[in-house]
Amino acid sequence: MGHSLNRESSRESHGSDSDSDGPILYTDDDDDDDDENASAESSLASKIRRRDTLAIKLGNRPSKKELEDKNILQRTSEEERQEIRHQIGTKLVRRLSQRPTTEELEQRNILKQKNEEEEQEAKREIKRRLSRKLSLRPTVAELQARRILRFNEYVEVTESPDYDRRADKPWARLTPADKAAIRKELNEFKSTEMEVHEESRQFTSVHRF
Repeated sequence: MGHSLNRESSRESHGSDSDSDGPILYTDDDDDDDDENASAESSLASKIRRRDTLAIKLGNRPSKKELEDKNILQRTSEEERQEIRHQIGTKLVRRLSQRPTTEELEQRNILKQKNEEEEQEAKREIKRRLSRKLSLRPTVAELQARRILRFNEYVEVTESPDYDRRADKPWARLTPADKAAIRKELNEFKSTEMEVHEESRQFTSVHRF
């Protein structure tokens, strides 16, 4: 009550001043109250709109029967679900029982329980064993003598251009040294590479120098 009297007295004093000194501009507190009320109404309206949107979405949600018809939800009872879980558990137990043991994994070199020093020692042992086997490897001459390495496997073959040799007589241009080298190579091939029966060996011709 006291506040209202003070306001009225202040208004009267302002009015008297305005009569004497001219018009005075002032602001009213009702404008701020209107802004606050408008903001509260807008927030309330947005909440109502959100609730309406959620209600619409929930209303449009398909029913359980529709989901089952679309095969999204399986039509299983509680007993059927328990049976499916039991089958899955049985399969897992069977798979786990077939899992290889630790010893089998170590033998397959899948599981390693050695430390770094033991691994390095094993690598050095493998290297020594390979070096020993390579040192005992037979030479090319030994392989030829044992007829493991054939003539066509170690002879050097070079590419040559294709051209017509029918009118050419290359043997007419051979020197005596070339002829001797050819005969020697043919004799070595016949004696080491060409399989000849013992009874037919006497008919095998040998080129003489």
